[in-house]
Amino acid sequence: MFEYLFDGLKNNGGKWDIIGMSLYPTTANYTTLDAQCLSNINDMVSRYGTPVMVVEVGMEVDQPAITRSFLSDIITKVNSVSGGNGLGVFYWEPEAYNWQSYGLGAFDNTGKPTIALDAFGN
Repeated sequence: MFEYLFDGLKNNGGKWDIIGMSLYPTTANYTTLDAQCLSNINDMVSRYGTPVMVVEVGMEVDQPAITRSFLSDIITKVNSVSGGNGLGVFYWEPEAYNWQSYGLGAFDNTGKPTIALDAFGN
């Protein structure tokens, strides 16, 4: 999908500064999807010479320890991209706690951050 999109942009004179990616794994598949995401990031950097940032991540709010592991893993992977071309990771709506049925936040039902966000302190 990324190759299709960015080849199309490139072939039609499009220019970009950063490639942004989203990643919303489950607690059961995050290790596989993190590895696939890193592979895609490395491919995009190699193919287009453009830095990549994971601009949206989220995981089940009721699994903060696993979410912390996921975040630590994807942050480490993004930081491993050669040449400093992995620019970082943003958590999408971490303060949301089941807001309009959105259950991928990182704050508990009292409005306090969970341990999931500890991954960003590294």
